[in-house]
Amino acid sequence: MEKETKEITTPQGRKAVVRTFLTGREVDAILGDLFKDQQSGEKPSIPLTIALQRNNKLIEAALVSLDGASENAFERLQDLPASEKTFILQQVQELAGGNF
Repeated sequence: MEKETKEITTPQGRKAVVRTFLTGREVDAILGDLFKDQQSGEKPSIPLTIALQRNNKLIEAALVSLDGASENAFERLQDLPASEKTFILQQVQELAGGNF
């Protein structure tokens, strides 16, 4: 199934294509990976780095292409000014439906 996407333009004029939704399976996989070392029944101990990892995984899952190229889109985004990454993160945060 081809997922619906939308094109957004960052404040510095870069074109990014992002998915308009993530599936429950994708969100579960991301959360499972983030919390894989947490023991069942254990009082949650969440390192502060989880928020950074969560944001990166969300962008990786949603970002289809950057400036017309899909290859290494997230890695290329990481090399741009932080404001570009922040803008794209703000656009895709709602995709996880409050699970993040």
